[in-house]
Amino acid sequence: MKVLVTGGGGFLGYHIVELLLKRGYAVRAVGRRRQPILEARGVEFLRGDISFRDDAERAVRGVDAVFHVAGRACIDMNFYAYHNTHVVGTKNIIDACERYGVSKLVHTSTPAVVFNGKGFSGGDESLPLCKRYHWYYAKTKALAEEYVLEHNSEKLKTIALRPHLIVGEGDQHLLPTIIRAVEKRKLRMVGNGKNMVDITFVGNAAQAHLLAFDALDAGKACGKAYFIGQERPVNLWEFINNILRNVGLPPVKKRMSFRRAYLLGDFMETWYKIFHWSKMPPMTRALAVALSKDHYFSHERAREDLGYTPQITIEQGLSSLVKILRLQVKVLGVHHYQLD
Repeated sequence: MKVLVTGGGGFLGYHIVELLLKRGYAVRAVGRRRQPILEARGVEFLRGDISFRDDAERAVRGVDAVFHVAGRACIDMNFYAYHNTHVVGTKNIIDACERYGVSKLVHTSTPAVVFNGKGFSGGDESLPLCKRYHWYYAKTKALAEEYVLEHNSEKLKTIALRPHLIVGEGDQHLLPTIIRAVEKRKLRMVGNGKNMVDITFVGNAAQAHLLAFDALDAGKACGKAYFIGQERPVNLWEFINNILRNVGLPPVKKRMSFRRAYLLGDFMETWYKIFHWSKMPPMTRALAVALSKDHYFSHERAREDLGYTPQITIEQGLSSLVKILRLQVKVLGVHHYQLD
């Protein structure tokens, strides 16, 4: 069997490729930058941009199944960049799958598709997609997920996974962004510091994707979306501060009220739009909510339909993650920690 992984050189994509190779599958990956490490592992790598129809068709032609993992991980105000990657790119991949007879597609979505500016405490997949979004990432990912599930059919079986706050080896976005903010003394605890959130260690997220693939192969879970996370939620600020202490950085102690953070985010978003600045403001409405409110979900449906249970526990994942971060800080130095 030959499998395509879009974004195979990325954080989650790389771990999915590793699991596919262990199964003995022939793997093709597509991305904007060359991936010598993947090529050395025997992965067929195509350099291309799936927002271009020809590149998407070239990537899909000749494969049996697709893991559509590619996404725009950074958070900024560039709507067109998000739209091209998430919406146009996804449509191109789905259309190519239908054209060339691909039978299965596993799509990487996000819990942000149900984001409505409020907290979530154990919500499940009955939550509707939000109609009004505070950030372009969530809006475009929702459009992409909707397109994927609408195109589920007997010929092309599709499924969407929503892993939450993926962390682990190879992360170049979530924890590096936090560390950068701490080094610059710009991170503030928003709200009362008691909010509980889901996290997902990348090995578990990758395993969930293969379980989803197996479910499609068995004719199960087709056309559905699933929340993916750890065995239990964690206190966001305790989790962050635990990591910071273990890598020799000061814990976050300074606080900002949710109301102040939200109003500041609203003001900054408006200001950035007026001046057409595409970079991310220091605070946004979505960030104020994410840093202060509960956002964790039920994974019962994933357990029942996919057989998903985290193979890496929170304690195991945290221990491994701290070792990796300590080594990086030791080699590179705290104030020269390469985060990009």
